[in-house]
Amino acid sequence: MHSISILEPGMLTTVQSLGSPLFAEMGVPEGGAADRLSLIVGNRVLGNWDHAPALEFTLIGATVRFDSPSTIAITGGEAHIQLEGASTRPLQSWNPHRVGAGDIVRIGPITRGCRAYLCVAGGIAVPETLFGASTNLRAGFGGHHGRALRAGDTLEMNRAEPRPAIRVMDADRFAPHVLDRRTLRAIELPLANRFDPDGADRFWRTEFAVSNQSDRAGIRLEGEAIPTLCAGRMLSEGMTPGAIQIPENGQPIILGVDHPTTGGYPVLACVASVDLPILGQLRPRDKVRFEPVSVSDAHRLLRAQRQRLRQFPRQQVPIR
Repeated sequence: MHSISILEPGMLTTVQSLGSPLFAEMGVPEGGAADRLSLIVGNRVLGNWDHAPALEFTLIGATVRFDSPSTIAITGGEAHIQLEGASTRPLQSWNPHRVGAGDIVRIGPITRGCRAYLCVAGGIAVPETLFGASTNLRAGFGGHHGRALRAGDTLEMNRAEPRPAIRVMDADRFAPHVLDRRTLRAIELPLANRFDPDGADRFWRTEFAVSNQSDRAGIRLEGEAIPTLCAGRMLSEGMTPGAIQIPENGQPIILGVDHPTTGGYPVLACVASVDLPILGQLRPRDKVRFEPVSVSDAHRLLRAQRQRLRQFPRQQVPIR
């Protein structure tokens, strides 16, 4: 059997790909990996398509067993990773590793960042729903039966075409962007009748802490309350990942990948697309600030990130 078995699922482990962006008008969020950049790099290391489904771990990590030989790469948040089998050794993130039938991979608690990704050559084989393989926990579809993985679950792996192994030679040019950056670049929206200048200025100069109540739908922040002119309520309108809502209590909420597609809280700004992967790595009690950026600069920064992604250094190397 070409499969992977879940021995210990950790805090929250799901199957995620790059989501389904075509169904917002039906109330279905795009979803997908909370840190798309780490998922894409992990898949490219293995020669997969960018959208190949992988396992997303949250904070605690997990333990899995491979029932057949495969090649894997683990990206995203930092954790101690141990291979147990014919040989026992630690595994380095952001690089490919061979695993044999019966080998066990233990991913420890994530000590830097919030989420890690286990990519396998060929990708995890799950049925597509709405043209995607990502798990939508709230709606209960996608991924593995629309739910978080449990001990005893078995997932099929697609068979990968033989190809030369590659290794990311300079992973640190990606990791700090998503694991260490805590100033989020955001585009300020027209204030209209929702915020006065003093309230907006308070937002840009305040350092916020990530709340324990944060999840894939939204990153809740705690700090100096941001006043609104509409008592934190307005007619519902369409929402997008990265939108920064200010509810009645004045504590901002940054919408994540599983956000509601409409919302009735006023939006002061929106995190630039280039920094959206950072949202997936924010953990409770992290401190964050916001930096205004123009639309043209946000486009320039995103193009530069995509250019780095296309040209990251690679070298064919033997895989242990």
